[in-house]
Amino acid sequence: MAKKTVSLDTPFKRGEKVMLVHPIPGRTEGERGKISLVNGFDEWKRYWVRFADGDLVGSVDHADLVRPRMYPSWRQREEQAASAAQAAAAGSSTAPAAAAVEAGDGGGGVADLIPAALLERSRAAKARLTGG
Repeated sequence: MAKKTVSLDTPFKRGEKVMLVHPIPGRTEGERGKISLVNGFDEWKRYWVRFADGDLVGSVDHADLVRPRMYPSWRQREEQAASAAQAAAAGSSTAPAAAAVEAGDGGGGVADLIPAALLERSRAAKARLTGG
């Protein structure tokens, strides 16, 4: 029988050893523990974890835990996601926004969130009321 492949997204089982990869209230990143109870369903996976000092913490999200032997894989995936986010941020050019500011169009602020038709209607009403 072939061995089951375990990935970073594979749910943990009761008794499995885990490590925190994000701090949670009262706990720091890197603390190790053991799964005591599995609850949740589908994409919403939560665990009760008993840490080395004997404390039992409930409702720990799956994304906050990793198998200790898979920590390097998790770190690599996080670094790739961060670099992809930086590349996407760098790819969005600020030149069109700068040109829009110089032209008096957009450039951030509340006016960018209001549809142009409403802004024009408001300008027309203001001109009508002020006589100009």
